[in-house]
Amino acid sequence: MLYELRQYLVDRGRTIHNHRRMHDHLPPLLARHGVTVAGRWDALAGPRYPMFCYIMEWTDHAERDAAWGSFYADPEWARIRSETNDGFEMIQENRLQFLKPNAALCPDGPSFTGPESLHQLVVHKTAIGRTGEVNAFLADTWLPHVQAAGAGVMGVCDLLSGPDMPAVVMFLNWENEAAWRRGWRDFTLGAPMVTAYDAQRAELGMTLLDRGEVVLMEPLPGLPPQAKLRTAPA
Repeated sequence: MLYELRQYLVDRGRTIHNHRRMHDHLPPLLARHGVTVAGRWDALAGPRYPMFCYIMEWTDHAERDAAWGSFYADPEWARIRSETNDGFEMIQENRLQFLKPNAALCPDGPSFTGPESLHQLVVHKTAIGRTGEVNAFLADTWLPHVQAAGAGVMGVCDLLSGPDMPAVVMFLNWENEAAWRRGWRDFTLGAPMVTAYDAQRAELGMTLLDRGEVVLMEPLPGLPPQAKLRTAPA
């Protein structure tokens, strides 16, 4: 099981044009070529903006390569791309990463995908050589406490490619903006997480989760993400 995460840096002022491409034109073409999209979002805040993010689900790299090969060779894609670019390149940059869902770290519980929901892409570098300890910390402490604060967990993945390895990639969602604002503050500043990190520094001289990157997102209108990322082929 493999996920492909794409983060597109969209030209300024052209988010609506990208909506037309992704919502009005591409869904049937992607489906025709076997591209399964698990989620689509616009960034509301983050280190790269304006940004459009989407994630694809694959059985393996061979399936992925075959599907994209046929997609890009389809004249319909060339037509859609040209028409929606409207004379100027719309996508300025594509950050592509491969992820592997961590079945042990995809907890049960609610997942919020409604029109008022707020979503987060959370990427943390992890301590080198301590994968088991990282997974135990996520399973026993980080994930239960973020859920207790009101978050839904769409999925937890290990990063398979890119300069930031090793890293964990998490997709969270919240019922609405107020739930996120209250819950994320309580989670990050609350005693359980502060105590856990203090204990790691005392024992290891570091924390198991290193620097992080958080992107605040909203689902693309009319195209809600899956409630949960699958950890095995359907």
